Amino acid sequence: MIKGLIFIIIMGAVVVFFWHDEIGGWLEKGQQQAEEQAPGLIQSGVNQATNWWETYGQEWADKLVADLSAQGKVKIDQWLAEQNLNQYGESQSTAYTGTPLFDESTGQPVDRYVYLLKKFPDLVSQLNLEQYLK
Repeated sequence: MIKGLIFIIIMGAVVVFFWHDEIGGWLEKGQQQAEEQAPGLIQSGVNQATNWWETYGQEWADKLVADLSAQGKVKIDQWLAEQNLNQYGESQSTAYTGTPLFDESTGQPVDRYVYLLKKFPDLVSQLNLEQYLK
């Protein structure tokens, strides 16, 4: 086993010694490709997440909140208090002229907990809210 490991190390050193320019070129080319493609990949991920929310997210949040017990809602409110956030997930000093719980695109009010899950979707796993479903 040790002989095999030593052999691999020596062969790796030989390869690097003789082909270090080629290996460096491959690595540089790979880095350039990554730098060129990364912004597009990141934007693609953002678009997919946005599309998911627009397609499925509202229905998912509505169903989750409809099935959420009072204990689950208390857990969310406790988390808001621990984070020093108001009932809408904003700084305590935030002032409103109306309510953020109104969807201007539909003209309908939004449930506060649905609003909070849209704003903080990781709360479901962070607070393990699935254990509080009816």
